[in-house]
Amino acid sequence: MSENLPGIEKLEDITPQFWENRMEQINNFEKHITQNGTIVMKFFFHLSKEEQRQRLLRRLEEEEHHWKFSAGDLKEREHWEEYMLYYQEAINKTSTENAPWYIIPSDDKDMARYIVAKIIWEEMQKHTDIKEPELDDNVKANFQMYKEMLKKEKLI
Repeated sequence: MSENLPGIEKLEDITPQFWENRMEQINNFEKHITQNGTIVMKFFFHLSKEEQRQRLLRRLEEEEHHWKFSAGDLKEREHWEEYMLYYQEAINKTSTENAPWYIIPSDDKDMARYIVAKIIWEEMQKHTDIKEPELDDNVKANFQMYKEMLKKEKLI
């Protein structure tokens, strides 16, 4: 237990109530930041078990991908179904109107990237009140002077 969480000394300290509290904390945090102007979009890249197997094999077969391999991944694959249930529970409990989760099918990397980009673009189109900050008129009026200052600056 290297996370240094208050009240968590051993695995048995992580109770169902711990997880309920954690989900509530996540929702409260995201509510706070969205109420203060942050746009939150969460993406879960869903990879099939077969595609993960293929990618792990590729990491073992292709030398340039060896650095990505972890033997621990093989042990964790034994818990695939449990992980899927826990992911589903966490996503269901922390997906809100202001901080939604988007489930991205990710066996095809290019398609996954396209879907994420499309979602971000479509969501940002809804925020018509976002504007670039305006420069102070005094700063704008002195642009030429600032450029000259920088051009004359000596490099050390």
